[in-house]
Amino acid sequence: MEVLIRLILNTIKLLMRKKSYIISGVIIPVFIIIFFSFEFGGQYKYKIGIVDKDNSYSSNQIIESIDELEDIQSVKIKEKDYKLLLITQQIEVAVIIDKNFEENLLNFKPQEINIKSIKHNDVETSIRQLIKLKCEDLCIVASLSNKDIDEFKNINLDYNSQITNLSLNKVKEDIPKIQNTLGLIIFTIFIVAGNIANFLIEDEENKTKIMILSSGISKWKYYVSMILIFYIMTSCTSLIYYLVGKILYIDFGMENTLNFLFVLLVFNLIAISLNLCIVSFVRSKYTSRIINILIVVPCCMLSGVFWDFDVMEESLQKIGNYIPTRWVYVCIENLQNGNDLNGIKIYLGLMILFSIILFAISFTILKFKNEL
Repeated sequence: MEVLIRLILNTIKLLMRKKSYIISGVIIPVFIIIFFSFEFGGQYKYKIGIVDKDNSYSSNQIIESIDELEDIQSVKIKEKDYKLLLITQQIEVAVIIDKNFEENLLNFKPQEINIKSIKHNDVETSIRQLIKLKCEDLCIVASLSNKDIDEFKNINLDYNSQITNLSLNKVKEDIPKIQNTLGLIIFTIFIVAGNIANFLIEDEENKTKIMILSSGISKWKYYVSMILIFYIMTSCTSLIYYLVGKILYIDFGMENTLNFLFVLLVFNLIAISLNLCIVSFVRSKYTSRIINILIVVPCCMLSGVFWDFDVMEESLQKIGNYIPTRWVYVCIENLQNGNDLNGIKIYLGLMILFSIILFAISFTILKFKNEL
């Protein structure tokens, strides 16, 4: 047991001297949090596309009320472009004001403002509610104006002075959110795990493995100790990410932020088991890195790590729902919605089960190659 502990400590020391691990495991997570959180966190403005076919005083009142919302910026767009802009996430919501909007308003005729979006979130809900309230206000003003546009403007001016401004963010308006960096840290954990798993290949190339086994340590103990080492080192990346986030007061979106760390630590099992599986098949560091990237990038893309999951086609979403990186994201979303670990135990169980399957495949391949 003493020899095994010494092996683990010595291997950790060797890994800590590796520049690739220090850069990918320590520096990059810190850089990701500091740069992306504060660059895109507190000052990000949600763009609302406006298709104004009426170009009237009343339609401008609707647009001005949207602009008064904090973190919201309206942009004029063409009706033919709004679908593409929504899909590419250049706008969050499209607001379409039909022609004769003001005329219908003054003559008490039904008028409707179309609100289009491809995902239901707080921004769309706020815009929809705001427009509904603003239209009700304009209808009240119209009923007092005797269908006279000048009188309508004067009454509306007095009415507006009595209304308080609405705000999307009332308390934590400038605090960066963890969603800005979560996708990149998931990708980084895979890369870190790949660099560490390649240590097995280096051990064989440097004849270190033969020396260790000749000291009396069995092959099973050697590989189990390597798994423990790999898990500890990749977990350091998640821990650093979490601690820097706490130091910089990043908004994790949940009351108990330790639950967030726990989910990442479970996810580390998948990262290690996947890369151990890759290394068991190949014996080239370059090849293992290429395979790692070829697997990880499509998985991250399909699971909605790099962009909103709802943007993708339904067929791709069905595939994405079966990918472990998606399970991590769903776990975080559930925690942010007020659930605890008990509410996400199914996804945590799936991640652990998936890791066990990958470990079993790795050991089967190693045994087939007479390395166990």
